[in-house]
Amino acid sequence: MVNRSRNRIIAGLDIGSSKVACFIAELDEFYNPHVLGYGQHVSAGLKRGMIVDMDRTESAIREAVHAAEDMAGVELSGVMVSLGGIHLRSHMTDGLVVLNANHDITDADIFKVIDVARARQIDGDRQIVHAQATKYVLDNQSDIRDPRGMTGSRLEADVHIISAATSAIRNVVRCVERANLEVQDIVVQPYASALACLVPDERELGVAMVDIGGGTCDIAIYAEGALVHTSVIPVGGQHITADIARGLSTPLAAAERIKVLHGCAMASTIVSDDDIQVPSVGEDSASEAVHITKSALAGIIQPRCEEMLEYVRDAIEKSGFEGAIGRRVVLTGGGSQLTGIRQLAEVVLDKSVRVARPAGVQGLTDLSGAPQFATAVGLLMYGARQVAQAGRVKAPSKVGAWVSGLGKMLRFGV
Repeated sequence: MVNRSRNRIIAGLDIGSSKVACFIAELDEFYNPHVLGYGQHVSAGLKRGMIVDMDRTESAIREAVHAAEDMAGVELSGVMVSLGGIHLRSHMTDGLVVLNANHDITDADIFKVIDVARARQIDGDRQIVHAQATKYVLDNQSDIRDPRGMTGSRLEADVHIISAATSAIRNVVRCVERANLEVQDIVVQPYASALACLVPDERELGVAMVDIGGGTCDIAIYAEGALVHTSVIPVGGQHITADIARGLSTPLAAAERIKVLHGCAMASTIVSDDDIQVPSVGEDSASEAVHITKSALAGIIQPRCEEMLEYVRDAIEKSGFEGAIGRRVVLTGGGSQLTGIRQLAEVVLDKSVRVARPAGVQGLTDLSGAPQFATAVGLLMYGARQVAQAGRVKAPSKVGAWVSGLGKMLRFGV
C-alpha cells in the first residue's frame, strides 16, 4: 500500500439496488478530490433501495471496497455512505433565534437556527439525515443567502429536512460495520447525485434531477441555488429488465444484456428494425433461441418507461416546486443510458431534458465517469466539502455525530 496521509483520503460507498460502488479519492491542498481508485460489485441484497439480505449486501460491500483499495493502493478505515429507498421523506420547516445585536453572525448562530428547525417533532420511528437552510430572514430583510458577517437581532431560516426510517439507517450502518468499516457520514442518494451532475446555473435557475437507478428513481429539486425537495419513485431499471424477461421468457441476465445492447424507450426513434436473438429460459442450445425485432422489444420497454416518467411528473407536481424548475430536467443514473429515454422524457414531462454524467472530480475516466456512478462521485464531493468546512469551523457534522453515536449503540447492542 502506498504511504498517503489518512487526513487527505476520502471514500464514498454507494449501496444501490443493482450494484455497490466504492470510490477512493485524495484531496489536494484546496480540498479538491482526485480519484485514486474505484470498484463495483453486483448487489443482490437490496430491493427498492432497502436492505433485504444482510449477508449478500455485506459481501458486495467487501468486494467493491477491496477492488477500490487494490486500484488506489490504500487501505480504508471509514467511508461516506449513501442512503436510498422509498422510506426517505422531505419537507420544509423554519427556525428562529434571537441574536445579540452587538456581534456579527457566525457559523455558530447558523447552526443554532438550524437546530431549532431540527427540533420540530417528527415521527418517533424516523431520523433526520439532512437539515439545510435554503434562505434566511434577518430582521426585516428577506431572501438572504448567507448571513454570516451581518448584524441583527432576529434570524429566521427556511430549512429543508430530509428524514429516513431509523430501522433502514441502522441496517445500513450495521452492514457497513460488519465489513470492518466505519460510517463517517450518511448522504441520501438524490442529494449526492445532484452534487455530481448539476451545474451552478441549473441550481440557481431551478432544476429537477432524476437519477434512474436499478430499483428506484431518485428526484432532487433545486431552486435559487438550494436543495428544496427530494423524493423516491419505486420504479427503476430492474423493472424494465423484469418486463423483458417475462415478455420474452428469457433469463434475467439475458434480458439485462438485451436491454443494454438493443433496448429503446421510444419506438418512433428506431432507425434500423433489426432482428435480435433471444435465448429461452431453460434452453442450452442456441438453436432453441427465438428472434424479435427492435420495435417489438420497444413495445415491451416503452410502457414501463412511460409509467416511470409519469410517476416522476406526478412527484414534481406534488412537490409544489414545479414552477421553480421551469422547463429544466436532468437525467442521470444507469437507466438514463437507455436509448430514447431522453426523447420520451421530454414528451411525458413536457420539459427540456439533458442526460448528465458526473463531473467536478479529477481523475474520472470514461468508465468511472459514467452516469451510473453519479451517487458515488457525489459522495466524494460531499466528503471534500465536509473536510474543508471542518478546517474552517471546529464544529462536528450533525449527521456524522449521530451516525457515530448510532454505531456505538449498535456495537454494544443498545
